[in-house]
Amino acid sequence: MGLAACEKTTSGSVAMTTESGGPITTTTTTMTTTTPRTTTTTTPTTTPTTTQTTTQSTTSTSTSGVPAPANATTMKCSEYTALSKPQRLAVVQQILQNNNSVFGAMGPDFAETMATTMCQFTTEETVYQVLTGSPPTH
Repeated sequence: MGLAACEKTTSGSVAMTTESGGPITTTTTTMTTTTPRTTTTTTPTTTPTTTQTTTQSTTSTSTSGVPAPANATTMKCSEYTALSKPQRLAVVQQILQNNNSVFGAMGPDFAETMATTMCQFTTEETVYQVLTGSPPTH
Protein backbone atom coordinates (compact mmCIF):
# COMPACT_ATOMS: atom_id res chain seq x y z
CA MET A 1 0.00 0.00 0.00
CA GLY A 2 1.18 3.38 -0.78
CA LEU A 3 0.62 6.57 1.14
CA ALA A 4 -0.08 9.71 -0.74
CA ALA A 5 0.16 13.20 0.63
CA CYS A 6 -2.24 15.86 -0.55
CA GLU A 7 -1.63 19.55 -0.30
CA LYS A 8 -3.82 22.34 -1.62
CA THR A 9 -2.93 26.05 -1.64
CA THR A 10 -5.49 28.75 -2.35
CA SER A 11 -4.35 32.28 -3.05
CA GLY A 12 -6.27 35.38 -1.89
CA SER A 13 -6.65 37.58 1.19
CA VAL A 14 -7.79 37.01 4.73
CA ALA A 15 -11.45 37.75 5.26
CA MET A 16 -12.35 40.42 7.86
CA THR A 17 -15.51 40.28 9.94
CA THR A 18 -17.34 42.48 12.46
CA GLU A 19 -18.63 39.51 14.42
CA SER A 20 -17.14 38.97 17.85
CA GLY A 21 -14.72 36.14 18.22
CA GLY A 22 -13.72 34.05 21.19
CA PRO A 23 -11.97 35.34 24.28
CA ILE A 24 -8.47 36.73 23.95
CA THR A 25 -5.97 34.90 26.09
CA THR A 26 -2.93 36.68 27.50
CA THR A 27 -0.04 35.31 29.45
CA THR A 28 1.55 37.27 32.31
CA THR A 29 4.96 36.39 33.59
CA THR A 30 5.72 37.34 37.18
CA MET A 31 9.31 37.61 38.28
CA THR A 32 10.15 37.22 41.96
CA THR A 33 13.39 38.55 43.37
CA THR A 34 14.75 37.35 46.69
CA THR A 35 16.93 39.75 48.65
CA PRO A 36 19.52 38.17 50.91
CA ARG A 37 19.07 38.96 54.61
CA THR A 38 21.98 39.75 56.91
CA THR A 39 21.80 38.72 60.53
CA THR A 40 24.11 40.27 63.11
CA THR A 41 24.84 38.41 66.30
CA THR A 42 26.12 40.34 69.28
CA THR A 43 28.07 38.59 71.98
CA PRO A 44 28.70 40.20 75.37
CA THR A 45 32.25 41.21 76.13
CA THR A 46 34.05 41.93 79.35
CA THR A 47 35.57 45.20 78.11
CA PRO A 48 35.20 47.95 80.75
CA THR A 49 33.21 50.99 79.71
CA THR A 50 34.28 54.55 80.38
CA THR A 51 31.81 57.34 81.13
CA GLN A 52 32.79 60.93 80.53
CA THR A 53 30.83 63.83 82.00
CA THR A 54 31.01 67.30 80.47
CA THR A 55 29.81 70.55 81.97
CA GLN A 56 27.95 73.10 79.86
CA SER A 57 28.27 76.82 80.30
CA THR A 58 25.32 78.57 81.96
CA THR A 59 25.37 81.56 79.61
CA SER A 60 23.32 80.87 76.55
CA THR A 61 23.75 82.34 73.10
CA SER A 62 21.55 80.98 70.36
CA THR A 63 22.90 79.67 67.08
CA SER A 64 22.07 83.06 65.56
CA GLY A 65 24.29 84.79 68.15
CA VAL A 66 21.40 86.45 70.01
CA PRO A 67 21.77 86.23 73.81
CA ALA A 68 18.82 85.09 75.89
CA PRO A 69 17.08 87.82 77.90
CA ALA A 70 17.66 87.83 81.67
CA ASN A 71 14.07 86.70 82.31
CA ALA A 72 14.22 83.79 79.85
CA THR A 73 13.22 81.18 82.44
CA THR A 74 10.40 83.30 83.91
CA MET A 75 9.10 84.94 80.71
CA LYS A 76 5.34 84.75 80.14
CA CYS A 77 4.05 83.48 76.83
CA SER A 78 2.51 86.88 76.05
CA GLU A 79 6.04 88.40 76.10
CA TYR A 80 7.58 85.45 74.25
CA THR A 81 5.21 85.63 71.25
CA ALA A 82 6.17 89.29 70.72
CA LEU A 83 9.86 88.35 70.22
CA SER A 84 11.59 87.71 66.90
CA LYS A 85 12.41 84.11 65.96
CA PRO A 86 16.14 84.40 66.93
CA GLN A 87 15.13 85.86 70.32
CA ARG A 88 12.54 83.09 70.88
CA LEU A 89 15.17 80.49 69.98
CA ALA A 90 17.57 82.03 72.53
CA VAL A 91 14.86 81.83 75.24
CA VAL A 92 14.14 78.18 74.40
CA GLN A 93 17.82 77.26 74.39
CA GLN A 94 18.28 78.88 77.82
CA ILE A 95 15.35 76.87 79.20
CA LEU A 96 16.48 73.60 77.61
CA GLN A 97 20.09 74.04 78.69
CA ASN A 98 19.50 73.27 82.35
CA ASN A 99 16.13 71.55 82.39
CA ASN A 100 14.57 68.32 81.30
CA SER A 101 12.00 68.97 78.58
CA VAL A 102 10.39 66.35 76.37
CA PHE A 103 10.94 68.74 73.46
CA GLY A 104 14.67 69.18 74.15
CA ALA A 105 15.58 65.83 72.64
CA MET A 106 14.07 66.94 69.34
CA GLY A 107 16.28 70.00 69.11
CA PRO A 108 15.92 73.70 69.90
CA ASP A 109 14.23 74.55 66.58
CA PHE A 110 11.46 72.02 67.24
CA ALA A 111 11.11 73.18 70.86
CA GLU A 112 10.88 76.81 69.67
CA THR A 113 8.11 75.89 67.22
CA MET A 114 6.20 73.99 69.91
CA ALA A 115 6.59 76.82 72.46
CA THR A 116 5.49 79.41 69.90
CA THR A 117 2.42 77.35 69.00
CA MET A 118 1.41 76.53 72.58
CA CYS A 119 2.04 80.09 73.83
CA GLN A 120 -0.59 81.39 71.42
CA PHE A 121 -3.19 79.53 73.50
CA THR A 122 -1.73 79.92 77.01
CA THR A 123 -0.56 83.55 77.19
CA GLU A 124 -0.40 83.69 81.02
CA GLU A 125 1.78 80.58 81.40
CA THR A 126 5.55 80.93 81.30
CA VAL A 127 7.54 79.50 78.39
CA TYR A 128 9.32 77.36 80.98
CA GLN A 129 5.99 75.84 82.06
CA VAL A 130 5.00 75.21 78.45
CA LEU A 131 8.27 73.41 77.66
CA THR A 132 8.78 71.50 80.89
CA GLY A 133 5.29 71.14 82.33
CA SER A 134 6.31 72.71 85.64
CA PRO A 135 7.10 76.17 87.08
CA PRO A 136 10.76 77.28 87.27
CA THR A 137 12.70 76.20 90.37
CA HIS A 138 14.67 79.43 90.88
